[in-house]
Amino acid sequence: MTDPVRLPRAQQAAIPTAKLLSYALDPSHERGRHKARVFASALGITASDWRYLHDQILAKLPEGEVRSTHITPFGIAYEVIVMIDGLNGRTAPVVTTWMVATDAAPRLTSTWVDIP
Repeated sequence: MTDPVRLPRAQQAAIPTAKLLSYALDPSHERGRHKARVFASALGITASDWRYLHDQILAKLPEGEVRSTHITPFGIAYEVIVMIDGLNGRTAPVVTTWMVATDAAPRLTSTWVDIP
């Protein structure tokens, strides 16, 4: 059995505030509103809780498993699943996507609750 693949330099990962506050948790964002609705219903996390989600993702990221990777002109894109403890007492898998340029810290590009 092989060890799970982890995000390189996960301890240095950065989450732009706007990715959470103005996109993934924004119920009025054209594309993010659907993610915001699911974060609220599945985990009880809304835009006012962006710092909580930020901290949960960074805390869980080092143990999260890489689900896929692909090479882009900007670096390697990673999809990592992390288990997030919601504010409603539930825990759910959350997909986080990261861009990792050569010798740079991983940067969050998107996130959503992984609903089967």
